[in-house]
Amino acid sequence: MHEARRNGQVLGTTRVERSGPRPDHLVLRVPEARPARGAHAVQRYRTIAMGLALSDAACVLVALAVSYFVRYGSRPMAPLEAAAILAAPLLWVAVFHAFSLYAPQHLSAHEEFRRVIGATGVGIVLLVMVSFWSNSSFSRGWIGLTWLLTLFLELAARRGWRWHMYRMRMAGRLAYRTLVVGTTAEADRLCQILDQEGSGFLPLGYVRPRDQVVDANKKPVLGELGRLRELIREHAADCLFVASTAVGVEETAMVAQAGRLEGTEIRVSANLPQVLTSRLSFQKVGPAIALSLKPARLSASQAAVKRAFDLALASAVLLATLPIWVATALAIRLTSRGPVFFHQERVTTGGKVFRMHKFRTMRPPDGTIGLDTTVPFFKMEADPRLTRVGKLIRRLSVDELPQLWNVIVGEMSIVGPRPLPANQVAANAELLSPRHEVPAGLTGWWQINGRSKVTAEEALRLDLFYIENWSLSLDAYILMKTFGAVALARGAY
Repeated sequence: MHEARRNGQVLGTTRVERSGPRPDHLVLRVPEARPARGAHAVQRYRTIAMGLALSDAACVLVALAVSYFVRYGSRPMAPLEAAAILAAPLLWVAVFHAFSLYAPQHLSAHEEFRRVIGATGVGIVLLVMVSFWSNSSFSRGWIGLTWLLTLFLELAARRGWRWHMYRMRMAGRLAYRTLVVGTTAEADRLCQILDQEGSGFLPLGYVRPRDQVVDANKKPVLGELGRLRELIREHAADCLFVASTAVGVEETAMVAQAGRLEGTEIRVSANLPQVLTSRLSFQKVGPAIALSLKPARLSASQAAVKRAFDLALASAVLLATLPIWVATALAIRLTSRGPVFFHQERVTTGGKVFRMHKFRTMRPPDGTIGLDTTVPFFKMEADPRLTRVGKLIRRLSVDELPQLWNVIVGEMSIVGPRPLPANQVAANAELLSPRHEVPAGLTGWWQINGRSKVTAEEALRLDLFYIENWSLSLDAYILMKTFGAVALARGAY
């Protein structure tokens, strides 16, 4: 067997087969050309990584220049300061590389957010050290403004790049050509997940370990595990995705060797609940490798930090939005009969019932509408009870502002599962009680993932994901995403 080439590119495998009664009679068969490896997702990810490095360098340069102008005006820059600014992009890219921020295919949005904050902080500290060693006159005001501006620019740029990658994934231009190792039911389920639009993978078929029964049927079985390297080359595979329950230690070692020699990515499925990668770590236990899952419950110090953050932010936002409160109250009073505020019993941490406050958006109940409001996450997209002003108030999420007082008095948190009415919880106690492990929130994980447009089952799953993966950085990520969700009024009704 040998490979046919044209202009240095592998076209396909040429097989020399014996046929007919005479052993010296040869038949030459040249199959169709197979796609060249590296011409698709792998190369595009490398291009994106280069673009990320350039945008990171531009962010710190712009931040340093703008903050210098704000701090010093048109004062000429000293040579040492100019040299430090010119050297900053190299330092910045090195720090971001150390935080593994140039492999976006391996980072979730939240994990990238967390690492960008950490890398920006380390980068600023190093800039301060450079200014000290070089006797530059970097003032604390300049450094502080640079940090804030750089963080804003970095997060905005990374958001733009993530949107670009999302569009490319949806168009199928960032999809790894993938071989699924295993033919069990788990491999079948894995293949179904990878086959979804925008997953970032293009499953080609299964690779069957020795003597394994074929249960999978979503894709064809392409060959045996013993021919894995040949299958990688034959199908131009970029990734090997292993169904963990389908292989043993020896088969896993074979996959690792084939991936190393052929330069392909290797992914292994983990039968875990949905968790953030920041909670996972690997530990060596004798000859075995264990996946460690860090606990997500709030420690006493973390709870204190969360409460202090809630108090500070809720108080600041309440004071800043007082004019909006006055305008909203007047609009409600002048356009419909009834009170300005709406109060309802809701449920928070530990099943405790409290009185939640909102601006009234509906007409007073007249008994003409019979609705079963005990359905979990009950909400109507075109609710006939809404007033004209109420529709606008809900669309802008202004009706939620009075809950800032609930946060200040400790009945709610800024971030957490949305509190549900007491009658809903009472009617669905077994289903909804897991949501009450943490304090109810003004915004939450499912608010930034569709708000009212998600189904009740999806909303519950998203709330449990938040509880399972709670962290201060996740709260910060949700809060920043909330601004975008409110501005675009996605799912607000």
